Amino acid sequence: MTQLRDLLEALQPRIPESLLAGRGRDRLLRRVGDFPAAVAANLCIFEVQLDDPEPAADFSLTVTSSQVPHRYLAGADEAAATSLKPSLDAWLASKPESYRWLMLEYDLIDIPEERKAAPAINLRSDASLAPDGATFEPAHLAATLGHVLGRSDSRRERCALTRTLSRAFAVLPSGAVVAFAAAFPERAPRSVRLVVAEVAAAQAGPFLDRLRWPGSIPTVLDVLSELHDVSNRFMMAFDVVPEGALPRLGFEIYPNDAGERDFRGLLSAWRTTRSSHWRGLINRLVEMGLCSQTKADGLLSWPKQCILYGANGTYELRMGINHIKIVVNAERLRAKAYAGLRCFPLAPAKR
Repeated sequence: MTQLRDLLEALQPRIPESLLAGRGRDRLLRRVGDFPAAVAANLCIFEVQLDDPEPAADFSLTVTSSQVPHRYLAGADEAAATSLKPSLDAWLASKPESYRWLMLEYDLIDIPEERKAAPAINLRSDASLAPDGATFEPAHLAATLGHVLGRSDSRRERCALTRTLSRAFAVLPSGAVVAFAAAFPERAPRSVRLVVAEVAAAQAGPFLDRLRWPGSIPTVLDVLSELHDVSNRFMMAFDVVPEGALPRLGFEIYPNDAGERDFRGLLSAWRTTRSSHWRGLINRLVEMGLCSQTKADGLLSWPKQCILYGANGTYELRMGINHIKIVVNAERLRAKAYAGLRCFPLAPAKR
């Protein structure tokens, strides 16, 4: 198996048809099927809208080397990809090998099928890997994500982005950690997303007030309250532009049954949690009208771990639910599931 399409076709019987099939699967393969199958040796994620009857998914892949392959960045604007690559390679090269990581996120569901959109870039802070790891520094983060957004040639825009990030960092709750930062070059307005961990439910309202978030804080508190008995662990994802925070707000939630873990443990819980850990949370989403029963059944059949034997060798397959996101936009709620997959060849000694 040399291409990702080969691997996904081989795994098709193990991927629930309610989550990815038909046109949705064809669209995914057209966009990323020509990537090497080896990308699945790292974490790949399928992002599924839980209230959408279509079996379709957006797709993300991780890069853990010191360079990003050019073809992973390519979109409709080849010049932009060529310009962006050096700054991302420099970001990765500045990290010790064990800290090299970024994720490329490919929007597929909400864009025209014939369009080849550039991926979003997700960076992870060192603090998400170890308690003593370095946190994001706003100016360095703004410089890197400014390249993603095409702002690298404007000192004024870069400075504005630095000030925006500095303000957001300054109003974080005590003990909170910015675990991830991302930029979406194809979305309007061009914004930066921060994902913040270690925020308690009681801190959410005051934080959003200090951030001057323009949405309904009572709606957020109602959602957190309704989920509390099945999910009281979350990360907050919010988008900022130079003018301030945008209305869209996400909560990356994990089931209480995953156990008492710090947020670094939750980031790897997809490898160890099973369907039984997620059932209560997913059933609650069905009750709230945020998830169809068909998508719930498919999602609960996703987690598995097994050894695969084939003509090309022996592989270990790990599939698990990475997290579920509740998105609040105005007073509208939507739920998405992020289903993780790794498939990698086993060394002879481990077979």
